[in-house]
Order: sequence, then structure tokens, then C-alpha cells
Amino acid sequence: MVFAMFGIFLTFAVYGIVIFDLSIQEMVKLLGTRNEVFAFNMMQDLDKYIDKRLNDFKELTKATVVQESLKKSNLEFRKSDNLETLLEQNKTDTDLKSEPFIQGLEDKELTADLIDTIQFYNNEYGYNVVEELFITNEFGANVALGYGTSDDRQDDEEWWQITKNTGIYISELKYREEYGNYAIALGLRIDDEHGNFLGVLRVVLTLDDLIHEFINDADLINLPNRNGVLLDNQGRIIYSHSIQDFTKSQPVAYFDRIIDGKGVGTVELTDESNEVKIISYSRSTGYKTFAGFDWITVIDQTSSSFIDEFVNLRDSILITSIIGMISSIVIGVVVSFFITTPLKDLSLLAESISRGKFNVKAKKSRINEMKVIGDSFNEMTESLQKLIEIEKKLAETQARVKNERLTGIGEIAASMAHNMKNPLGTIRSSAEIVKRNAKGTSKELDDVLSRMDRAIERMSQQIEDVLNFVRVSPLIESSVPIKSLLDGAVESIDVPKNITIEIPQAELQLRCDPKKIEIVFINLFLNAIQAIGNKPGFIKVRVKEEKGFAVIEVEDSGPGIQEEIFSKIFGPLVTTKEKGTGLGLSTCKNIIEQHGGTISARNNPTIFMMKLPLKHD
Repeated sequence: MVFAMFGIFLTFAVYGIVIFDLSIQEMVKLLGTRNEVFAFNMMQDLDKYIDKRLNDFKELTKATVVQESLKKSNLEFRKSDNLETLLEQNKTDTDLKSEPFIQGLEDKELTADLIDTIQFYNNEYGYNVVEELFITNEFGANVALGYGTSDDRQDDEEWWQITKNTGIYISELKYREEYGNYAIALGLRIDDEHGNFLGVLRVVLTLDDLIHEFINDADLINLPNRNGVLLDNQGRIIYSHSIQDFTKSQPVAYFDRIIDGKGVGTVELTDESNEVKIISYSRSTGYKTFAGFDWITVIDQTSSSFIDEFVNLRDSILITSIIGMISSIVIGVVVSFFITTPLKDLSLLAESISRGKFNVKAKKSRINEMKVIGDSFNEMTESLQKLIEIEKKLAETQARVKNERLTGIGEIAASMAHNMKNPLGTIRSSAEIVKRNAKGTSKELDDVLSRMDRAIERMSQQIEDVLNFVRVSPLIESSVPIKSLLDGAVESIDVPKNITIEIPQAELQLRCDPKKIEIVFINLFLNAIQAIGNKPGFIKVRVKEEKGFAVIEVEDSGPGIQEEIFSKIFGPLVTTKEKGTGLGLSTCKNIIEQHGGTISARNNPTIFMMKLPLKHD
């Protein structure tokens, strides 16, 4: 018995060490995965912010004052008999000047507008966003200088030629002596409304502005043992707690390991003090029109920040086990009963918890060490159970609040839509009377009445969308050929001449509510017509029988559904159209499900598939 108890304590010690080592490994994996998500989100925020800044200045190139000023400047240059003499007449020995304009060429209104733009950014963010901002005409001559220094002619500069030929120029991040700051120069081609080249806008953005979002994110995740770091494409630190003088620094020690990996990942690194660090990283992939700087976001965290607690607990178990083994030799027979049973109970308790059963409790033990462990398990199970209950109640509360809000909105929308139908009918009949009495008297009046008809029709359609969505009326079923439902839907809408609709010669009879099913087809056809637009296109309908169901597919040649909303297109208030209600597809889904069927969609090409049960008389 003494040796058996000794073996039990020894086994328990080894089991505890192995379990805690495995737990540490799993914790390292979990921590790495979490930090990968942080790094990826920080990199996405950085790319998104830079893309927004690029788009801000692209919009500036389209401003009326910019366009008109460049057109006027280019026209003056084209009138010159000797263009090269005009470009050279203000040439000086210095490359950079505070007023770099050929005599009489500066557009003071545009310059003032650029200065206002720069001041707006500086006031908005509280630091210098722009170090340099000027605009040249199509010949490379400066027209307006909002901030910074420049020479009066840019067409001989490589960046200017790249911008003119490719539409955009982005320089390397470097320290600029003339401004005393790290910055990136951008060049944006300026075109008129017909795509003709007018000139070039150059802006130098400070590093403070470029990594503004990154700094905010890094401040949120920074802890004494966790740090957000930004590296350039050579592995040099751009930002870690503050902006670094990265041009004089060497790549970080782990750079070779992360550039050989995938875009997002985690590596472990042991430093000189044998401290293990978890390095999670994410490479820049760009955002929309911005291709990215190929920078890397890194989150490094020391393993001791979470391992120490495990080590202390493991050491406690080892000490307890050693004392138990020594005690087992002295009083083995006496204490065997008090130790074997609690160990078995704790093992079963751990197994139950691992299977998700939290309503178990450790039995009380007379041995203090076992009691402490049992109480820890009990506290852990109670905490886990309370946490699950809280999350469950929170989810139920959120769902209830959402349903109540949707119900209230639906009732208000239905009431408003219903109350608008009578005034809209009066407007429609009045417009018809005016149209009959004024027909042919004035083309302008005919155009106005035509626009009124279209507006009334659009309002009527949106009111019907709301009513179809919020009202649930019982089905009035009858047996109807599917082809007649499709033909009726086509006849109910105005099909443009550039679009053809192919209806199959299907003989299937469908037991359904014809009016409601026709609403489904009308909504799908209208969506397809609006997606195709003014380009030549087609809408194909396919009908077949499959295992007691009528399968109806509606395909169109439109550009497809945007990926970011594809997963929620059947939800209420989801639309990509400026004048849509976002209720059409949600109404279709409600009607199809009321008939016991299903509706789904595929992209590229866009196909909506309905499955309706065939119910025969």
C-alpha cells in the first residue's frame, strides 16, 4: 500500500506537469492566434487610412477651381510662340524657392484654396499632415503652391513623368532635411472630365499622418509585456512606442523568419536572456485603390506574461506531490483512504469539465491541499457556468431588443405606407387629368409630366415593397402553370429594349398563391434589369422538377452582387441602389418560405434559385 500510494503521487505529479505543459503550448497557440488578429486588423486600419488620404487628394484634383485654373493656364501656354523660352525665362540657380512661379503664372485663388486645405487638415488632426502641396499644368510649370518649397518647372523630374504616364507616383519613406520630418511624396495625375491630361498634383505627407491610425491601435493593445511594432519592407523599425530613426537601424532579428512565411503568422524567438517572445505579424496587402507599402505590423509579447502563473501552479503541484510521497511512506496506510478517493474525484471532475459539464462539484476533503484544489475547481466551474448563463441572457436580450425594434419599425412603416397610398392615388389621377388636357401643348410640360409619372411609379413601387414586407396574409392557393406566372410578371413591368427575357415552355403546375409568387418574379426581374443597366443583356429563366419540388432559376448578365453584402442580401434594408428600400429580396424570401420553399443565390453569374414543393390537387 505504501508503494502504491507513492506511485499514485508520482503519477499525479507527472500527470500535472504534462497537462500544464500541454496547456502552456495551447495557450501559446491561442495567444499567437489572437495577436495575429490584432496585427491583421492594425495593418488593415493603416492601409484603409492611407487609401482614404489618397482618395481625399484625388477628389481635390477634380475640384472645379483646380480644373478651371489648369485649363486656363494650359491655354495660355499653347498660345505662346516659343514655349521653351517661356518655361526658361524664370530659371534661377537655386533648385528650391518659396515662390516658384514663372512670371504671371501663379493662380492666387487656387493657391489660397490649397492653403485652406492644408490648414483644415492641420486643425483637424493637431499636427502637420502636409509638408508640401503644389500643382503644375500639363507643361510642368507650377500654377499654385499651397505649402513647402519647389522649383518653377517639374516636367524634367522623374516623379513628374511617372505621374503623367501612370497616373500615380509614390516615393520611398525617407527623412526630408528641408522639413525636418519623415515623409512620403505622392504625385497624382489631373484629368478633365473627358480624361484629357491637365497637370499634376504633388503632395508630401508626414509620417505622423501616415501611421496615425496605427499609433491609435498600438496605444490600445500596448501592455508592459506586449508591444505593437511597425516595420518597413527591409525589416527596420518605423514605430515602436514612438517614431524611430529607422534609416540608421538594422533589420530586426526575426525579420528573415517572417518574410519567409505567409502574410499572417506567428514565430517564437528566444532573446539573450533566454526569454521566449511570441512574434505575431501581418504584411500589408493594400486596400481598394491603395496597393500598400509592403510594411509589416508586428505584435511581440513575452511568454512570461502568462507562463509564470502556470509555472507557479505547476510548482505548487510538485511540492504537494513530494510532500504526499514522503508522507505516504510514513503514514501510507492511514492516509490512503483520504487521498485515493479525492484524486479519483478530481480526475473525473477534470474530465467532466473538459466535456463541457459545469454542474459538477469536487467533494470536500479533510486534507488541506486537496481541499484547496477542489475549491479551485469548484470556483472555476461556477465561474464558467455563470459566464455561460450571462452570455446566454445577453444574447437573448439582444435578440429580443432587435425583434422589438424591427416590429416597431415595421408597424410604423406599414402605417406610413398605407396612409400614403390614398394621397398618391390622388396625385396620380390629377396628373392623368393634367396630361390629357395639356397633351401636345408644350414639350417642356410633357417632359415634366413624364417625370411626374416616373416619380409616382417609383413611390408606388417602394410603398408596395414596404407593405409586401410587413404584412403577412394567408395564402389563397390555386393550381397555376408556372409559365403563366412568369408571363404575368413580365407583362407587369417595363422591360427595356436592350434586355431580352427568356421564358421556358414549362408545363409544370404549381399550387400556390399566384399574386404572391408573381410578386417574387417581378422583384427578381426588376433587380436584374437594374443590375444590367443600359448595356445589352439578358435574363434567362430555367424550370425543372426535382424530387417533388419545382426548381426555378433566374439568371442575368449583370455585373454580379458585391461580395461585402452578398451574405446578407436576403436581410431587410439591404440594398446597393440609391432609391431602393432594401425590402425586395427579404419579401421574396418571406413569400417563398410561407409556401414551404427555399430561395438562394449564386454569384458570377448572378443566379437566384427557388425550390417550391409541388402540391397537386
